[in-house]
Amino acid sequence: MKWSNKVGAGYEVSSRGDRRFSALFAKLPDGRTVETAWANAKGYPDRWSAKGKPAKGEGFEYWPTYKHLWRIWAAANPHLMRELRIAKGDRPLVDRFARTENNQARALAELLEEISD
Repeated sequence: MKWSNKVGAGYEVSSRGDRRFSALFAKLPDGRTVETAWANAKGYPDRWSAKGKPAKGEGFEYWPTYKHLWRIWAAANPHLMRELRIAKGDRPLVDRFARTENNQARALAELLEEISD
């Protein structure tokens, strides 16, 4: 599976695409969005105070932590993961807002790959 931040290159999983797969809207079992849980994991009370800032703790593992949040979401939403696989078809997942490899399109693409293995 691939991900991209090129608009029009694939299946958009941001708030400008299929919102069910956007960190701003995807809810974890505890009721927080993935975005809020990510901010909390980095040591901030909310997504606004965490936006664009590094984690407060030293040695924070960005990618494993972010992917783990999506893994929790995917485990709680297997029906949505099936729908995502069908909806995306052969296209890569796209997050137009991604500026780094730490993004929802990459996380979801890797999780889809793991699920199919």
